Amino acid sequence: MSTPKFSVAVCGGGIGGLTATIAITRLSRENKDIRIDLYEAAQGFTEIGAGIGMWRRPWNVMKSLDLGGVLGKLCEIPADEDKSYLSFQMRKSDQTKGIPYWDVIATMGNLTFHRADFIDTLSEQIDPETTTAHFSKRLISYTLPPKSSPPGPITLNFKDGTTSTCDVLVAADGIHSATRHTMLKLAAIDAEADGSEEGRKAAEMLREMVDPVWSGSVAYRAVVPREKLEKINPNHSAMFMAQNYTGNSKHVIVFPISHGRLVNIVAFCSWPDKVGTIFEGKTVEDRSKEELFELYAGWEEEVQQLLQCIEKPSRWAINALKGLPISTHDRVALLGDAAHAMTPHLGSGAGQAIEDAYILSALLAHPLTTLSTLPVALKVYEDVRLPHANDVQRRSAENGHLYEFNDSRFAGLDATLGDDDAQLNEVDAGKLRDLGHAATENWKWAWTTDIEDDRNMAIALLKERIEVKGSI
Repeated sequence: MSTPKFSVAVCGGGIGGLTATIAITRLSRENKDIRIDLYEAAQGFTEIGAGIGMWRRPWNVMKSLDLGGVLGKLCEIPADEDKSYLSFQMRKSDQTKGIPYWDVIATMGNLTFHRADFIDTLSEQIDPETTTAHFSKRLISYTLPPKSSPPGPITLNFKDGTTSTCDVLVAADGIHSATRHTMLKLAAIDAEADGSEEGRKAAEMLREMVDPVWSGSVAYRAVVPREKLEKINPNHSAMFMAQNYTGNSKHVIVFPISHGRLVNIVAFCSWPDKVGTIFEGKTVEDRSKEELFELYAGWEEEVQQLLQCIEKPSRWAINALKGLPISTHDRVALLGDAAHAMTPHLGSGAGQAIEDAYILSALLAHPLTTLSTLPVALKVYEDVRLPHANDVQRRSAENGHLYEFNDSRFAGLDATLGDDDAQLNEVDAGKLRDLGHAATENWKWAWTTDIEDDRNMAIALLKERIEVKGSI
């Protein structure tokens, strides 16, 4: 490895942190001039949750990083990625006879992975020449050095009492990010430094955004063997295609993973009046099978058959961040859930972390980015990525309301069809088609826009701003 132009600490060994680590190395491979320390709080690379979906935009990132081959072994890749495929079927299911009403069609479709397999595969791609992985290292805070030229190192403070240093801190430490806590508090101090009323209000807003809030929803999660579902119903829709069983204040997302050997089930229950509050109780805990049956009493047979397959569901409170006004400060950048934790209703949380990692790494690896220009590069990252990610965060929350008939545009949908009703009345059928269309419109960016356009814009902004800075 050549003499490093600067050192990067990546805190968090999940999908975002691993992608950033790999991307920095591969996008700077000609010079290999960035040293990376990857810090993971656990004893090894692990991932909570089960299945993840991936749309075309983040998949193109993985291919650009030469990861398409190894990751493609974990799922079914369509022969022609430029064609459109059926990705999800939406059904009205809060009645004894379910009624399909909308098909989500997307370019390339939606790739589905088992999270553990995905993490294992990424971890195997770490380059030991440029990267050192450290485990059982939970970051609790960081300390910025006094202003100087050249700038001094950032000090990282870990829970075990040890410290380390870096020139750039990339925080992929999740929804409860310790880095975000420190960053927003430091940014608040800066905002109120001039003593103005405007600065005081900005500081107050930043401090209020440190912690996540409850989305008003919980999710019951489980992964079941395909064979178990097949014994109950060999023609069950979820074994062949991702399904979204929608209903009043509830919905169930189901899709096959691990080449169809497993079925990922996520059953959501919501209380719209609780959005933005603090969840009371454990964020994650095991619940009873009977609880699920009670919650989904009266739902269509396919939903009941899915619930029969679940032995020990785990209930997760779905928390999210408010849309942050910043994702960088000084030489520190937030990435993924640390910057814009969102609800899972677009299946795009992991994808947004991947996109963050790609754009940030492209900027860090660029020859114009040096120790002295790092703040410029990080501000470009924020300006390119944060508005997009915050918009995806907003759209995801909106889709959650759509799936559960809690969007005011579609109020009054009939949820009391009788057992023998095979058709919706004309008014409700039209509303459901409009609902499906609205949900797809919130999704379309994921397969109709190109991440390379964002990368090109980021590099152009970097060049422009560094030229301006050099001329001052």
